[in-house]
Amino acid sequence: METLVKKTNGKASHNDIADIKSKNGTTLVKVVKPTNGEEKPEVKTVENPVKVVEIVEPVKPVEPPKPQLSLEQKIEKIENLKTLIEKRERLEASRKKLTSFVVGANQFSENIILTDENGNTFKTSNTEVFTKVVDTINSTLVSKISEIEKQIEF
Repeated sequence: METLVKKTNGKASHNDIADIKSKNGTTLVKVVKPTNGEEKPEVKTVENPVKVVEIVEPVKPVEPPKPQLSLEQKIEKIENLKTLIEKRERLEASRKKLTSFVVGANQFSENIILTDENGNTFKTSNTEVFTKVVDTINSTLVSKISEIEKQIEF
């Protein structure tokens, strides 16, 4: 068996160059222009830019493991939660009791009496003042209840 080897002048052929460059992202286009009755191939290179798009997924933060609590720490946490729950229940009961107040048409049917530690008292029966005081107390109770609810966590 005989192997045939094509004799060349040591240069790569146009097809060899086209194969090599097409692998590198460059394509050779052969343009044939007749000159003096002879057809001579003219080789032009056209670059084909290759766009590489890298997809990056956002990194999810890893939550550190929660430290294990000792028995005493667990008991203390439960007692704190119990205290917070009791505060919330008292505030909620006060808010419900406050909402049961009915402001009547008679301006003198409801009264507000304020007493300080020295025994001084302030009394008013103005409906407008009564309504504003009740609304202010109610909004304060609601905000305190929401603060306590945020603190209650396991």
